[in-house]
Amino acid sequence: MAIPASYEGGASIVDIRNDEIHFSILGEMQRTLRPAAGEGKRLPTLLLYDEKGLRLFEDITYLEEYYLTNSEIEVLHHHADRIAERIEEGTQLIELGSGNLRKVAILLQAFEKAGKEVDYYALDLSLPELHRTLSAIPPGRFKHVRFHGLLGTYDDGLTWLKLDENARKSKCILSLGSSIGNFTPDEAARFLRSFASVLGPNDTMLIGLDGCQDGAKVYHAYNDKEGKTHEFIRNGLVHANRLLGKEAFETEDWEVVGEYDEAAGRHQAFYYPTRDVHFDGIQFLVGERVKVEESYKYSARQAEILWEQAGLVARGAYGDGSGQYCKYAPDSRFAAALFLSQDLASRCIDLDRLVTSCQEDSSL
Repeated sequence: MAIPASYEGGASIVDIRNDEIHFSILGEMQRTLRPAAGEGKRLPTLLLYDEKGLRLFEDITYLEEYYLTNSEIEVLHHHADRIAERIEEGTQLIELGSGNLRKVAILLQAFEKAGKEVDYYALDLSLPELHRTLSAIPPGRFKHVRFHGLLGTYDDGLTWLKLDENARKSKCILSLGSSIGNFTPDEAARFLRSFASVLGPNDTMLIGLDGCQDGAKVYHAYNDKEGKTHEFIRNGLVHANRLLGKEAFETEDWEVVGEYDEAAGRHQAFYYPTRDVHFDGIQFLVGERVKVEESYKYSARQAEILWEQAGLVARGAYGDGSGQYCKYAPDSRFAAALFLSQDLASRCIDLDRLVTSCQEDSSL
């Protein structure tokens, strides 16, 4: 169902939702707050991304400590033209969890400059955010890029891609932030595999990964001195209360704590109560941690393993540092894949030189 545009430019938004997200989050809350023996309690990360949470997260991306966004912008400024060259004309660009246009606009401007006709689809589960995103398109700026919105979840987007009218079209699936890191490595592989399954021989994916291995830098990115990130995390409890229809989580009884797990290469965010809390037959002991978010950081080898497990082959990597990391292969179980690798440790390559060297050296 098309949703009328209420702003200049008139980019259409299509409602592709299959189920009410309200009920899926509630169902997951019921399951993760009653874990199997030996497992800790959790709350769904999706709780963080209601309308207010999305605005708070956007504020976070401008913080000095939150290195990820600036690094990704640097990557795109350096490599957008080359990425656009390798994506064929007429492609559908589907961005998973679009947010605002701050980053993807750099890539879209490269298509515009090249005179390449493409269709950009912003997928988001928040209608106000989609309206805000698409209303930010400067009138008359783009002649070759057509803009569309898709209202729904990742699963809804996957179902939409499988429709006959979309399956026949060339596509590039974009995940330009580091949101893949919010999955465990096994979950990330399954997630990528599910989208890889809809790719054709000439389709691609452009995936961002954070490869930062500096524990202190990662910690401060998620525990900023202004407390913005903790405010963002705390808002998840407000969202949970709204879905539950009652003040199950009295926010004054809960604190937020973040920690970097060096062994697992991830940052984790938790809630913990300052007193014993009981509701709906669930008991939370004072100080008991309830995980709500984790963000994995991928080394070069870990990224390779992820692609392999997802049934993908990396055709190129683009980074913000000096140094090189890459592997080129001509085929994949599902499709050739082009990845943007946001490795803050040091990845940067010249893709044309990479392809030549790979042709000359079959050991790559």
